[in-house]
Amino acid sequence: MKVMVCRAVAKLPLNIINFLTKNCWFVSSMDDAWGFAFTGRDIKDHHLVFLSDELFMEDEAQIEYSILHEIGHVVLNHRNSVLVSQTKEEIRHQEKEADEFAKKFTLY
Repeated sequence: MKVMVCRAVAKLPLNIINFLTKNCWFVSSMDDAWGFAFTGRDIKDHHLVFLSDELFMEDEAQIEYSILHEIGHVVLNHRNSVLVSQTKEEIRHQEKEADEFAKKFTLY
């Protein structure tokens, strides 16, 4: 996970890299822990990107694209439809914008 996130982030402009390293946490399962917990102080005013174990079974191009897509949601300041009620059109629009962001930085 670490390698793939670093590869994807390295394709981004420096201002986005700086924003992500200061304000975003990437989480997946870890080889050295069965679980982990965050306290309110850990992620307050930060973004959390969850990457599923199943994603890392895909080919490298798909993994990278998915990471960049999720970064797109963060950088574009999208609302999370899990926490905020949104119309299907709003969700569709955000997904399209995140796809366009990812396509700028990958050949996928």
